[in-house]
This record gives sequence, C-alpha cells and structure tokens, in this order.
Amino acid sequence: MKRPASVEAFTLAAIEGLGGAAEEQAPGLYTVLWPPEDDAGDVETRRLAFDPDAIEEDGAAELVTFASPTLERIVRLATASGRVARAFLGAPAQTRGITERLARSYHVLDASWTPRTGRPWWVPAGIFLFRASYLSDAREEDLVEIAIGLGDRRILRRLAEAVERFGLVPDAPEAWPMMPEITAADAYALARDELERRLLAPVGVRRRELASRLAHERGRAAAYYDEMMREIGEQQASLPAEAPERAALDAKLRAIRLERDGRTAELGRKYALAVEVSLLSVLRLYLPRLVVQGTLAGKRESAPLALVWDPVEQTGEPVRCQRCRALTYEIGLHRTGSVTCPSCVGAPITCRRR
Repeated sequence: MKRPASVEAFTLAAIEGLGGAAEEQAPGLYTVLWPPEDDAGDVETRRLAFDPDAIEEDGAAELVTFASPTLERIVRLATASGRVARAFLGAPAQTRGITERLARSYHVLDASWTPRTGRPWWVPAGIFLFRASYLSDAREEDLVEIAIGLGDRRILRRLAEAVERFGLVPDAPEAWPMMPEITAADAYALARDELERRLLAPVGVRRRELASRLAHERGRAAAYYDEMMREIGEQQASLPAEAPERAALDAKLRAIRLERDGRTAELGRKYALAVEVSLLSVLRLYLPRLVVQGTLAGKRESAPLALVWDPVEQTGEPVRCQRCRALTYEIGLHRTGSVTCPSCVGAPITCRRR
C-alpha cells in the first residue's frame, strides 16, 4: 500500500485545487503555476522538488518536505480555502473542588504533589475527515475521522463521544486563554501517520478477499485453457508426423497460450487493490481544560509540575516523561530533578562531553 497522502501528492492536489497547475520535469521535480494568495495577486511560476536528489537537476528548486516553509505555506492556503471550520466544545470547565480528584488520577512514586493555582484554558484539537477509496474490481469508500491534540500531539480516541454528549458552539462561551498549537503541517503529518495505521486492517482484509477471488478465477481460467489444449493435443496425437494439419494445430496452441497468459495478467490487474485517500475537511475544535500548577517534591529534589484536568472525561490527562517522552499516569522524580515515568526514575545520569 502506498503511504496515503504523501507530501508530493498532497502538495500537487492542493495546488490544483487552489487553481494552480503542475507539470513534472523529472521524477520528484515539478514546474508549478503557484496560485495567487489574494484577489490582487499574480500567478507565480516556481520549481518544486520532493526528493533531495532532484535538487541536483535544478539548484533553484524549492525542496518540499514536512515542516518546510513551502509546505507550510500551501497548507495555509488550503486551510484558508474554506474547508476548515472552528467550534468550541459546549462542556463547562470546573474550577472548584477538583484538585483532590485530579491528584487521584495519578500514582506518585516516592514523592508528593502539592497543588497551587488552577486556571482554565482552551486547548486546540484538530478533527481531520479523510475519505479512503478502495479500488479493484469494484469501488468502496470509507470515511475516517482522526482527532489530534494540537497542543500535545496526542491522538484523541474518544473525542467523538464528547462532541455527541456536549455539542458544539460557534463562539467561546468563556473568555479563557488559548494554549499554543503546533503548525498545520505537523498536525497533518500526525493525522496522516494515524490514518495509515488505521487503514492497515481494512486493506489487509480486502487484499485477502481479492487474493482468494483471484485464485478462484485463475483456477477456472486455467482449467478452461488446459481443456482446450488437451483437445488439441489429442488431435495432434491422432495425426501422422508428416500431416499438414499439425502446423495449424501448433498455431492454435500458441494462440491459446498467448490468450491464457493475457487472461491471467488481466485477472491480476482486475483484482489488484489500489487505495486513494483525500482530506475532505478539518474541524479546529477547542476543548476546555483546567491546568493546575503545583510542585512535585521528593526526599531531596523537587520540580514544578502542572497537571491538567479534563472535564469531559472527568479525569487528569497523562503526564509526559521528561526523559523518554512517554505518556504516563505513574509519576516519579529523578535525582536530577526531572519528572519521569517509572522506567526512567532510576536511570543513570549521563555525562555530556564537552
């Protein structure tokens, strides 16, 4: 399976969707008519490369990769084209009486967490709606929705349930500050990777079904052509070696073998699976969160630690280990003063060479 929505495919589709055009000059190298960014703008002619080796073909070409300025610019243009909506989750953020419940969400190892102040925030999330088309002897389509936390890069598994339970409102019901979010290109990369993982199972099921049908059809075709060749073989066996009819029968055999090989190849193409993925829309959704600042203190060390209360799930959000970056609800304090998961609590101190 091809990686869905590659950088190259996404960029070319976005440029064409925005009214531009692209012409391939070499593998991974294109000349594009860059769409104007406003009504008064002019169409630009630019060279885009999607493979570092293609830069050697044209040193003036712009290399387009994830997090590159060119990709970020095209994502901004595509985002502004009307396929992105914004909404707020209509759930209240509790600010009183939740510090004890918040602390109970975590298991603290040989330390204690002391809360200080709490403040509600709006936390951004992106809901990406993809259409996956499965093309073989028939066409099937699925809609795949992927929710990404735009602040912490987490995949939000149960966001659809929260939206159904609390609903959406177009404007912020409370004037809370907004947490910073990652770039659109980074968010799209996370959604694309999650989409690929989710497509593995349905693609595998369809491939097995197609392989079974292909084997059945090839078996029927083989039996049909084998029978035809057997009949010709019997006719040849009944003729003398010098009979002129043998040449015609040999020609028929060659024609049958060619037809059989063509039919086998045709069946292989018919039951091959191709997957096309397109991004239909993006919803930028803001979720209420309560961030409680506090201190995690051990016997000798201490460190500031902010815990986040999720009023939708009525629980705390996982903490990211400051050493291995894993998410965890079991919190420890390393002797260097960093907040860690249980696996990293006793990790040795690594000395940096100067």
